[in-house]
Amino acid sequence: MASSSALLACSFVLLHVVAMAGATQYKVGGDGGWGVPGAGAESYNTWAEKTSFQIGDQLLFVYPKDKDSVLVVEPADYNSCNTASYDSKFADGKTVVTLDHAGAFFFISGVDANCRANEKLIVMVANTTGSSSASPPSSSSPSSPSSGGGGGGGGAPAGQAPPGAPATPAGTNNSPAPGGGAKNGAGLTVAASGLAGSVAAAIAYVAIAI
Repeated sequence: MASSSALLACSFVLLHVVAMAGATQYKVGGDGGWGVPGAGAESYNTWAEKTSFQIGDQLLFVYPKDKDSVLVVEPADYNSCNTASYDSKFADGKTVVTLDHAGAFFFISGVDANCRANEKLIVMVANTTGSSSASPPSSSSPSSPSSGGGGGGGGAPAGQAPPGAPATPAGTNNSPAPGGGAKNGAGLTVAASGLAGSVAAAIAYVAIAI
């Protein structure tokens, strides 16, 4: 007879699989894709506030790969549009990022001027599994990201993340573009318990944290 601990483990795995099966893919920016918002256009964070993101949902970033990119960054780098320091960089033109944990995800354009023109996004993911552990987002894409990254970003030794900040997960279809600014998964994420707060709350957290 199976032990109670084994049954609990199986139940947890089954619930996780069911949650992932019901995942939804959202195209960031709608028909306009990932780019600098036009005059009078809704900001990415306003769009994100209207959506209840769940673990397993995906973000689709579509952009001209020779002119733009997507950076996964820490809160302080998000706030300052520091494109030289990032946890992951994608430059394949059609990037799919899986929201694989509860908490906050911070994205900015890899082009400094674009970021400062509000091409940046915070996504809050609700904790629906009872776990508040944090790890950087995994991603998959039809094509591989381009090489090259920012320089000057300090971080943990290659393949090793500091305490409290997990490494980039394996088993994805495309990998972040290498570069001197990459921090090898040393990004700070904000774990949520229960229903995650609004994007506005995350922005307030960023302002206080730095």
